[in-house]
Amino acid sequence: MPVVRSLVFISRLIHAGARPEDDEDLRLRLSLLNLTSLLFAPAALVWLVLGHQFAPGFSTIHGALLPSLVLLNYALFPRHRRFSAYRGGQLGLMLAFPLANLITQAPTPATSGLALWAVVAPACALLTAGNTAPNLWFVGFLALTALSAGIAPEAGSPAFTALHVALVSGVLYPVLSFALRQRGRTRARLAAAHRQLRHEQDRSERLLLNILPAPIAARLKEQSGTIADGHPEVVVMFADIVNYTRIASDMPPTQVFALLNRIFCRFDELTEERGLERIKTIGDGYMVAGGLNAHPREPHAAAASLAIAMQATLRDAGITDGLTLELRIGIASGPVVAGVVGRGKFIYDLWGDTVNLAYRLCTEGEPSVIQCDGRMFERLRNAFVFAKPLLLFLKGKGYVPVYRLKSPRVFSVSPASRRHATEAA
Repeated sequence: MPVVRSLVFISRLIHAGARPEDDEDLRLRLSLLNLTSLLFAPAALVWLVLGHQFAPGFSTIHGALLPSLVLLNYALFPRHRRFSAYRGGQLGLMLAFPLANLITQAPTPATSGLALWAVVAPACALLTAGNTAPNLWFVGFLALTALSAGIAPEAGSPAFTALHVALVSGVLYPVLSFALRQRGRTRARLAAAHRQLRHEQDRSERLLLNILPAPIAARLKEQSGTIADGHPEVVVMFADIVNYTRIASDMPPTQVFALLNRIFCRFDELTEERGLERIKTIGDGYMVAGGLNAHPREPHAAAASLAIAMQATLRDAGITDGLTLELRIGIASGPVVAGVVGRGKFIYDLWGDTVNLAYRLCTEGEPSVIQCDGRMFERLRNAFVFAKPLLLFLKGKGYVPVYRLKSPRVFSVSPASRRHATEAA
């Protein structure tokens, strides 16, 4: 626990003056400047102590002034919170430290290599300032180094030169190491945020594709205007569960929803298998279309097959919970207009006489009957069995010939043909 408390204390020192509302970039630059300040001042004091001990005539009081101001500036920042002024003050004090000591100190071996301290300022500026400011600090470093060269110590000291190299390295290396670790953590957070963003984007894509056909969803993302297209030949099918409201009246709401959801989920599977598009559900009604966008070339046969499969679904006791349920189905084909309706809560819908006819064929039909219009019959008469046509009065249409779909047509194969196929195999 003492180690944990120490780490917490050090973290507080490094992040002193930071606030929760600060952006991540400011927090990082502030922590790097704080760390540089906290390392620079003690390192300078180590030099002062050793200089006082081993260099006669060395003045500790003069040398301690700038490091003390660095610590004072660090302590005052949380009060005024002006980062630019704080950074400028700290970098200026660090840059002036070697020249000020060369001027105020008597020439002694302790000042040998002292000019190296000025490199801390441009290095820290690279980590905490903008794009151009570090260049100015580097120019200042070169200028002060040139001035320092004219103030040579009385006698060079390899030991003190090595000391200065070690102390400056002891400031820069932890700061650079901290910066690299923070950058790695930032990259990890950005990568995690990117993965989360991709996950949310994929989820949004899936939700959008549950509402709209894929080609329409792609167009909606690329354009904000009206999306509406005319299609010359589209198959539209309406299916309605007969008396579902009455049957469900004695059931709990959750059971009503669970049963309807199970039935419609199965219808969705059957629709997707045939390459058709579920347009919408209305209560216990189900609307499907074929021939839109990238739908199959033979949507008429696909819709007929779907209608027969949907009828069979309601005969499956495992799906209907043993209830006796029947479908009325109406199918019509012809031109439609398809488009996106709404802004925030948009839907993909169809309009036209073909849609109205399919709906009427459904609502005017009998239980367990699939009613088709003449265009569907002409397309499918050779592949499916139909009952004799009836004349049905439809509101707004008058008497219309209606063809009741029975089953797929089974083609017989002669014994000779079967023998020929067997011999060829």
